[in-house]
Amino acid sequence: MRKSNWIIAAVLLLASVAFLWIWHALQFDLVDNPLDIVVTVVWWVVIVAACVAIHWAEKKRQERIRTIFVAPGLLYNSEMGVVRLSPDDEVVDALQAILSNLTYGFELAELPANSRVRFQRIVHSSKFGDAGATWEGDVVEVSRPDRPREFHDRNELASLVRGAV
Repeated sequence: MRKSNWIIAAVLLLASVAFLWIWHALQFDLVDNPLDIVVTVVWWVVIVAACVAIHWAEKKRQERIRTIFVAPGLLYNSEMGVVRLSPDDEVVDALQAILSNLTYGFELAELPANSRVRFQRIVHSSKFGDAGATWEGDVVEVSRPDRPREFHDRNELASLVRGAV
């Protein structure tokens, strides 16, 4: 999780401790009411749900950042921007280099406004780790967006993007 997500979780934890202290200071703990335990359980469920939601949202955001558009001679990623390929570069090696260098920041690179690039493929990497040892996702042909083709390792991805440059 990102640092900001841990800060939010810490604030929720501190708030719950503060509410517990206020609850004790106002002597609500002396009241024998079953609603007290219900409120406590609901509060902790809200905190756990908020942490799970933050983690899920961050994971989805990182998946979107790992999306790379492939065109002849170049790649585009929302964080790295346009990466030009030389004729002897392997597309999969360039994809791996981009994904390995992502910082998952909040500043996104823009596609040049005067560019007339026609992307041929979109590579969604749902999982990427260990410098490409773990690599899963799908490749979408722009001409056939209704038929994404899944890959489960680097070799499968290489066979799907072969001929893109």
